[in-house]
Amino acid sequence: MGEVYTNLVSVYTKKGDSGDTGLYGGSRVSKTDIKVDTYGSIDEASSFIGVARALIKDEKIKTTLYKIQEKFIIIGGYLSSDRNGVLKLKEKISDDDVIKLEKEIDYFSKDLLPLKNFIIPGENIQSSSLHVARTVVRRSERKIVQLKERRDVPREILKYINRTSDLLFILARVTEGQEAISYISKDIMERMEKPESENRLITGKTSWKGRDMESKNMLSLEDAKEIVYAGEKKAAELGKDFVFAVVNSEGNLILEEKMDNAILASTDIALKKAYTSAALKMPTSELADLVKPGASLYGLHSDSKYVVFGGGYPLELKGEVVGAVGVSGGTVEEDMTIVDACVESFIKRED
Repeated sequence: MGEVYTNLVSVYTKKGDSGDTGLYGGSRVSKTDIKVDTYGSIDEASSFIGVARALIKDEKIKTTLYKIQEKFIIIGGYLSSDRNGVLKLKEKISDDDVIKLEKEIDYFSKDLLPLKNFIIPGENIQSSSLHVARTVVRRSERKIVQLKERRDVPREILKYINRTSDLLFILARVTEGQEAISYISKDIMERMEKPESENRLITGKTSWKGRDMESKNMLSLEDAKEIVYAGEKKAAELGKDFVFAVVNSEGNLILEEKMDNAILASTDIALKKAYTSAALKMPTSELADLVKPGASLYGLHSDSKYVVFGGGYPLELKGEVVGAVGVSGGTVEEDMTIVDACVESFIKRED
């Protein structure tokens, strides 16, 4: 990713010592002019985006931010030009540029959960830097609106700035999730490396233990069928239909079963519950407190791969988590009742 350099004979020209500055095209205006304030704000926004880019680890996000900075140079060039200068400009912001940003927004937001609360920036330095950049871009947008009330500003520029702030907000949420996942992975690996006596965590009917990487324990299809059968029997007692998902230790689906009248949306939720329990090696019911603001796994609240309410439970074989079961279709309490029946069936079978 190359940087753009400009050859300057001298940084200082002394032409602005009287309080005015030159526009591209030849005219001069006061440094307090709204036009100068506007393109100065764009310069500031690009600089803050650069700070975020320097802190971000994800290469896809870094590339996206760099492309935005390139477009901001074009926007700054237009805003710092007078009428004569505008005619000389070779590049302009187009509707295609706006559409590309919208596609980026769709791409990065596709796995995010709906927001239920206002976000308070500060979970990590990466997301916080993006939030700062977002607010500066928003201020730039307000400046452009002010300028547009007095002089012509292409609508494409205003639209591009608006979409940029939206994208930065989405990227901040994405990085929060990435940091949370990184934290979880590190924590799990650390637990794996500890002696079993230090690593046991009681989680209700079963216990979590450090996984023996050499173990050959596996969850079979027959096991999965028995687990689901036990859940369906319990569901019949409640008089309600559910969806069941059983995954292996890697979170890959072994068996999925939808009872006749179960809600279609429950299919996706059941699988996510099973995946969450397998990935984190804990019941999903225990995650509610861990994803609250300030808690250790807060970033998971914005990651749609995970479910943080009851209905998912890990399955152990000889002290090793070999998979998980997810249940969806009723209230949280009903889902937990059904998943308990599934887990009990597996425990009895292995005993």
